[in-house]
Amino acid sequence: MNYTSPSPYKNDLVLIGGGHSHVAVVKELGMRPLVGLRVTLVSEDTYTPYSGMLPGLIAGHYSFDDCYIDLRKLCQWANVRFIRNAVKSLNPIAREITCHQYPSLSYDLLSINTGSQPALDTINGAVNCGYAVKPVNKFLSHWRQWLDIAAANITNPLQHIVVVGGGAAGVEVLLAMHYHLHSNTQINAKFTLVCADEELLSSHNSRVQKFFHDHLNALGVKVIMGHRVAAAATNHLLLDDGSSLETNFVTWAVNAGAQPWLIDSGLARDKHGFVQVDQFLRSVSHPDVFAVGDSAAFTPRPLPKAGVYAVRQGPILTHNLVATFKRRTLRPYKPQHHFLSLLTAGERYAVASRGSFFIKGKWVWQWKNFVDRRFMARFNPKPMVAKSGADGVMSEAMRCGGCGAKVGSSILQAVLAQLNIKSNTDVVSERDDDAAIINPPVGMQWVQSVDFFRSFIDDPYLFGRVAANHGLGDIHAMGAKPHSALVTAVIPYGHPRIVQETLLHVMQGALRVLDGEEAVLIGGHSGEGPELAFGLTVNGTLRPGQALTKAGLNHGDSLILTKPLGTGVLLAANMAARCEGRWLDNVLSFMLQSNRNAAIILQEHGARSCTDITGFGLLGHAREMLTASQCGAVLTLNAIPVLDGALQCSAAGVRSTLYSANKAANDCQVGAVNQHSVFPLLFDPQTAGGLLAGISADQTESCLYALIEAGYTAAKIGVVDQFVPVNSIIFDKK
Repeated sequence: MNYTSPSPYKNDLVLIGGGHSHVAVVKELGMRPLVGLRVTLVSEDTYTPYSGMLPGLIAGHYSFDDCYIDLRKLCQWANVRFIRNAVKSLNPIAREITCHQYPSLSYDLLSINTGSQPALDTINGAVNCGYAVKPVNKFLSHWRQWLDIAAANITNPLQHIVVVGGGAAGVEVLLAMHYHLHSNTQINAKFTLVCADEELLSSHNSRVQKFFHDHLNALGVKVIMGHRVAAAATNHLLLDDGSSLETNFVTWAVNAGAQPWLIDSGLARDKHGFVQVDQFLRSVSHPDVFAVGDSAAFTPRPLPKAGVYAVRQGPILTHNLVATFKRRTLRPYKPQHHFLSLLTAGERYAVASRGSFFIKGKWVWQWKNFVDRRFMARFNPKPMVAKSGADGVMSEAMRCGGCGAKVGSSILQAVLAQLNIKSNTDVVSERDDDAAIINPPVGMQWVQSVDFFRSFIDDPYLFGRVAANHGLGDIHAMGAKPHSALVTAVIPYGHPRIVQETLLHVMQGALRVLDGEEAVLIGGHSGEGPELAFGLTVNGTLRPGQALTKAGLNHGDSLILTKPLGTGVLLAANMAARCEGRWLDNVLSFMLQSNRNAAIILQEHGARSCTDITGFGLLGHAREMLTASQCGAVLTLNAIPVLDGALQCSAAGVRSTLYSANKAANDCQVGAVNQHSVFPLLFDPQTAGGLLAGISADQTESCLYALIEAGYTAAKIGVVDQFVPVNSIIFDKK
C-alpha cells in the first residue's frame, strides 16, 4: 500500500512473531488502518510457514511459495513496519523490547505470537543431537542438507530415521519424509517412531488411531509405544527402558516449550513457560500485553497446541487490540471444544477427524488442499488504495516551517545522550559549538560529498545504515578515506516519544556504519516533515595525486562493476507491494555492503578511473566517465550482474520514478541494441550501488579474483574501445 500517513503517529502497536494470528491482524489493519497508530511486526524470518502445509512441503507436493507467507510483502501492502530480527529480551515495566544488534523498541501495546518449539531441554543431550520440527525453517534446512549428503553417498548404506513424538506433528512429518525418500530419491532408509503415550494420536478417536497405526505398519515403520527418550548422543538414542536406537537422522516432535526470552520477561507464565492470558487474550499480569497461539496459555481452560486455535484467534485479537486503543469493550475468545483436523498420510491421501467423526480418502486430501490454498491466498493480497480509518482523517494543527520545524531540543538532547559518538583529534571544536573546526591531516587533501533522500523502507535503523553507506560511496569512489560526517535528518510528525525513537534509530544505524569506516560524527541538523528522510555530508582525506577521477580511462581498459544492478526497480516494486521478501532481503544485503574494500582492491590493481553507480544509473555514470576521458566503450549485456528479481520486476513494467529521466538523457548516446532483458536496468537508479572502474587488461583477471574473494559480485562488463566514438556506447550482441 505504502502511502504517507494522513496524521502523525501517536501510539505504537508492536507484534512479535509472524504467526497465524498476527498475519490476520496485519491483513485487517491494512484494510482498515487505525488513525495515528504505528504498527510494527518483528520477526526473525521474512517468510512464515503455514503449519498445515508443512507435511506436503516435505513430501514434495508443494513448493516453498505455496506454503510460506511473505511477511515483508504483506507488511508493505498493509503499511505496517517490518523489522527482521530476533527478540532477545522483554521489559514489560519499561515497555521495551531488545533485539539482537538492534536498537530497543518501545510500545504502548504488545502482542506475542511466536509459536512454540519442542522442549528439548527435558531430554539429556537432545539440544545438540537431532533436529526439532520447529522452528520450521531450520528443520527444513537441516533436512535438505541431510538429503544431499545421503544422496551423494555412492555406497548407499541403510539410513535409520527416527521421529520422536506420537502426536499429529510427529506422525505427519514421518509419513511425509517416508513418502519423499521412497518416491523421489534412491536413498535406502528405514523409519522408527517413538511415542511416549500408549496410543498414537492420543487426542483423536480410536478409528483415527487405528488407521495410522495400520498405515505405519504397512509401510514397514517400526512404532515404539509407551516409552520416552531418556538421553541422546550422536547417532544414538537411549530409551527409558534401557534399550537403544542407532540413528542417522533424528526428528524431535515432542511436547512444546516456550521461547527462551519469555523466561525472564516478568510476564505471568504457566509451568511450561507460556504466557498466561485471560478470555480476552491479554496477559493476566500485564494488560498491555496480548499473547495468542502456541505462545499463550489460555487460563479459562487449557488448549492443545494446534494451529487452528491461532487462526481463529486472529479476528478476536484484532478486535481487542483496536478496542484497547479506542477504549471500547473487548470481545472474549470462546474456543470450540472440538475442531476438525485434516491429517495427511504422506501421499495425497488424508484423514478427517472431529470428536468421534472419521473419514478418509484421496478426496479428503483434495479438500484439505483446497482449504489450505484458500487460506494462503488471503495473505497474498493485490496492491490496493489506502483507506482512511473508520474515524476519518484526523485534522492536525498547522505545523511550523523554517526553524520552527526543528526537532525539539529535549528530544535531540535525549537522543544524543544515548549515542556513543567517537572523537577525532583533528576535530578541535567542542561538540556544542555552532560549527565544527577541523584541522585537515598534514599533507592530505580534503574531499567532500553530500547525499540525501527520503526513506525507501519502514525500518529507520536499517535506513540509517543504508543511507550512510550510500553517502560514503562518493568518498570511496575517489579513492579517499572517510574522515568525518554531518547528518541531516527529517523525522515524521508524531508523538514526542515516537519522534525520539525514530531519530535515535536512524542515527544509531548511521553511526554503526560510520564507526565501521573509522569516520566520526561532528554535527548535523534535524527537523520535522511528512516522511522520514536522511542524508550525510561526508569529509574524506586523500594524498595528492592519488585521486581516482572520472577522467582516467585509457583505450583497452576493462570496465569492472563491483555490485549487481536492480535496486531501483526492486525498491519501486516494494513500494507497490510487488517485491518478493527474499528479493528485498537480498537487495538490502548489497546496499549494506561497503565499497571501501572494493576501492582498495581497485587501487592495488592500478585503477586509473572510478565512479560509484547511484541515481543516474549505470549508463549515466558510465557516460560521465567516457565524456571526462574522451573515450567510447563496448558493453556486454550478458556480463552485467543483476539482482535476484530485478529482471522479473522489469519485465512486468515496474520502473523507478527516475527511470524515464535517465533514459531520456542517455538513450540517444547508445548504439542500437535488441530487446535484451537487461537493457532497461541500465537506466535504473541505484541506491548504495557498486563501483565502476577502469582496469588495464593485464590486471583484470587478478583484480576480479581479489574482488570476488572479498565478497563482491564483480564482473568485467565491457571495454574502452578506440573505435567507438567519444561519449558513446555500443553493445556486444553475444
